[in-house]
Amino acid sequence: MPSKHPRIAVTADPELGHALERVRAATGTREADATLVRRLAVEGAQVELQAGRGRRAAAEALLAVMDSGGFDLDLDAIDRLNRPASTV
Repeated sequence: MPSKHPRIAVTADPELGHALERVRAATGTREADATLVRRLAVEGAQVELQAGRGRRAAAEALLAVMDSGGFDLDLDAIDRLNRPASTV
């Protein structure tokens, strides 16, 4: 279908084919491949942005608890756990 927007080439490899098959089986959609790929890209971007906001909020909450002294960490013990095991 003609469009004034540029197109993006996506290789229809087996991995993409299986992913589209799984979506179709789970949702019952009958969208054409290109339509489904576009919709999944747009919806996936929204989900990824929301997940990023959630990760940032979780990190900020953790840091706030740590700054308030409500989360006691033994940093020396953590450093010891992260050191490579010495060879005997």
